[in-house]
Amino acid sequence: MKKLWDKGYIQNKELEEFCYLGDGNMDTNIVPHDVWGSIAHAKMLAKIGILTDDEFKKLQKSLVKILKLHEEGKFTVDMGDEDVHTKVENFLIKELGDLGKKIHTGRSRNDQVLVDMRLYVKEQILITAQRSLPVIEAFLAMAKKHEFVPMPGYTHMRRAMPSSVGLWAASFAESLIDDLAILKNAYELNNQNPLGSGAAYGVSLSIDRELTSKLLGFAKVQNNVLYGQATRTKLQLLAMHAYVQIMLTLDRFASDMVLFTMKEFGFFSFPKEFFFGSSIMPQKMNFDAMELLRARTNVMIGNHGIVASISAGRISGYNADFGDTKGPFVQSAMIVKGALGVVEIVASAIKPNEENLKNACTPEIYAAHQAFLMVKKGMPFRDAYRKTADSLDDLPELDPVDVLKETNHTGGPGNLGISKIASIMRTEEQWWVKENAGFQKAIQALVKE
Repeated sequence: MKKLWDKGYIQNKELEEFCYLGDGNMDTNIVPHDVWGSIAHAKMLAKIGILTDDEFKKLQKSLVKILKLHEEGKFTVDMGDEDVHTKVENFLIKELGDLGKKIHTGRSRNDQVLVDMRLYVKEQILITAQRSLPVIEAFLAMAKKHEFVPMPGYTHMRRAMPSSVGLWAASFAESLIDDLAILKNAYELNNQNPLGSGAAYGVSLSIDRELTSKLLGFAKVQNNVLYGQATRTKLQLLAMHAYVQIMLTLDRFASDMVLFTMKEFGFFSFPKEFFFGSSIMPQKMNFDAMELLRARTNVMIGNHGIVASISAGRISGYNADFGDTKGPFVQSAMIVKGALGVVEIVASAIKPNEENLKNACTPEIYAAHQAFLMVKKGMPFRDAYRKTADSLDDLPELDPVDVLKETNHTGGPGNLGISKIASIMRTEEQWWVKENAGFQKAIQALVKE
């Protein structure tokens, strides 16, 4: 396929394959985003007199046709297409002749891919947030239902203190709420329009960057055109950092699931359909989904490191190195969405084995509680600690639920504040719903002929 920068010669085949190997599959993911950016850019060109209104309508119609073909799986970027920008422009030239050659006026592939990825990142962040909310709800529902089901708390992988299924479940809900705050920060910084930066130094045309920002649903223009190019990897990294935080929360849950569903613990059970088997051991019931979630957390961390490494040591302006950050980001976006879906299913189906949990709450985990009882009677804590330590074999039997309810300070097992957490989640949900609605409204207006 003819390249946008064609100068009358054919490049070396091996070098072309090296440069663009795998880019086609990645670029197919951003066909819609390239089309959206192209429609907004064309409308802006019509406003400043480069295109007539009739020319804009013809371009818009052909670009919407690409969207429909893409939805049907008939518009993909393959080896030889170079990239999505070449594929789209060549399609327009084939359909519209010389008019198709006008679409690239005032922009570079550098800021074209920049706005494509910015739109893609925004979209993926919104999807991730929407998938996080029902997971938080599932953990809160579990916490409320099993608020006072006793469960041993662990430190150093050893039984340590009295805890509850409610405290354990609510910890994941609060963690994900904090992860959403990090994701929101990534979203807000990604919600800037870089289109119009050209090859990082602007263009000598009176382009209207404020108009393209409004048309594409961005909150504002990203001002400095040179810095705009530098933010391609910077802002992707920020989104990936938020993804890593979410995955670390889910990873902790997965690790607990692998451990606590072992027969040696037997704290939780699930439908047999959640487990996979062995090709040689008939008895095996393996929680593969949780193990692979842990593995993909490490893949995500690795992807973050790849993008950070590629970003380091590059001079100001566009560098072709940036192209290799696209794959790790796309993969990471897919991983976090899949992981959230899996954890929602698992968290919604979890069944605590209350007898096993209660039996695991052996007397020694109430040692600190015994010391506190002496403190309440006036004994210095260090003396109470020593006296309890000297009589660990003679600790009395206690009602675990009573002990949980006595730990009633803010955030303790007896005062989880579930309604407060739920209120925070609903506020977050309203924010994300509003942002998504605004983004979708802008995109729908763009493609409406």
